[in-house]
Amino acid sequence: MRSRDYRRISEINRIHFIGICGVAMGSLAGMMKEIGYDVSGSDEQVYPPMSEMLASWGIPVQSGFCERNVNNADLVVIGNAISRGNVEAEYVLNEGIPYISMAQALANFFLRQREVVAIAGTHGKTTTSALLAHILTVAGEDPSFFVGGVPINYHSNYRLGSGKYFIVEADEYDSAFFEKVPKFMFYRPRHCILTALEFDHADIYRDLEEIKLWFRRLVNTIPSKGEIIYSREYPALLDVMTTSRSVSHSFGLASADFSCHEESIGNGSAILAFHCTGGKYRFETRLFGEFNYMNICAAAAMAMRLGIQSDAIIEAVRTFRGVKRRQELLFEDGNVRIYEDFAHHPTAIAQVLGSMRKRYPDAKIIAVYEPRSATSRRNVFQDILPLSFKDADVVLMKKPYRLEAVPADERIHIETVIDSLRDIGKDARLYDAVDHIVADVAHIVADSPLNVVIIMSNGSFDGIYGKMLQMAKRNASARN
Repeated sequence: MRSRDYRRISEINRIHFIGICGVAMGSLAGMMKEIGYDVSGSDEQVYPPMSEMLASWGIPVQSGFCERNVNNADLVVIGNAISRGNVEAEYVLNEGIPYISMAQALANFFLRQREVVAIAGTHGKTTTSALLAHILTVAGEDPSFFVGGVPINYHSNYRLGSGKYFIVEADEYDSAFFEKVPKFMFYRPRHCILTALEFDHADIYRDLEEIKLWFRRLVNTIPSKGEIIYSREYPALLDVMTTSRSVSHSFGLASADFSCHEESIGNGSAILAFHCTGGKYRFETRLFGEFNYMNICAAAAMAMRLGIQSDAIIEAVRTFRGVKRRQELLFEDGNVRIYEDFAHHPTAIAQVLGSMRKRYPDAKIIAVYEPRSATSRRNVFQDILPLSFKDADVVLMKKPYRLEAVPADERIHIETVIDSLRDIGKDARLYDAVDHIVADVAHIVADSPLNVVIIMSNGSFDGIYGKMLQMAKRNASARN
């Protein structure tokens, strides 16, 4: 909250959220409602699942922006998707209404009196955050959490517990048009997990070095008596950690303070060997793939450093059901499995498809992908993107979302990506509309005894999920 607009929390009653349907904004609105504030919101696109969650919390949401939506608000939370020129933001500025970013609001209203554990990194933040929160819950710590996805065990992006710990997914994306710094700089964590570090967010960062600078600044906020758990698998993190003055431990596949690898797989679960200075433990998990094993390793390592007993960690890993939109099985019948995943960075795409290839070695792997994020619509990863699909048999891509919003010289040339995929032997196709993708998937799966469809996007993908499920259920009924 800007100092000249500062109003004591005790004097605030009505809070309005501009851009409420983002995952973080909507979840924070739910938290505010839960602790007694009168909350409202508005957004340009109001769609499930966040629209349904807001309705279930009793939060009125206006579709579209209008000055009257802000009337009588004591405080306005402005999302990072909102730019100057937005009619509500302009009204707030012109009328001198107190305003604040999502990151500032989370910190001021919820984090200041808690022992904050932040999970930051290019990949794995959401799953690691959700699992660590689940471990602490199973251990009886009654933590609070705020994550960028919906943990299936809890059916909500957030939980407000009575314990001392607050687990927060700490995003490196900028906070608001009036705060061009990463959200994680507001959280002031005592402990931190650093899961991964690669170049991303090409719309706000020049290069990897600029991102590393902010991660160094995050590391420099961790107290010397605080804990940092960091991945050895990313050279950029090793560089960042050279400035740390905190108690630090590494995790990784091998040669780390905490390591984890798969021992066996079958019957819908994997058995992992987890090694640490205190000995060796075996975890049973429903999650698959090395990247998920690293998420488990990181969460377990932090839990151990916080003093959680191994029995609670083992039980929590066994009962953790994952996060929606992260390798989430949407449909299973006959010769078809349909998964949804949030993957949009080339590394994440490769990891998801690699885990599916290992889990279903004899299946036809059908990757359905939408370049939707700010980075994936740019040409920064254009040359390496085709290799991310090496474990797919068929690649179906929709043309990038709102490509006209990207500067012309920075736009990805998606036709070149398709040509490159064909050059390496992939059945690659490009589409204008999701209906055509769904129709082609129906034909493709008819010719193979086992098909695994992975739909990858960080957005709504024009409603493809519901359409794909309708097609699959219709075909299953016809077969039966």
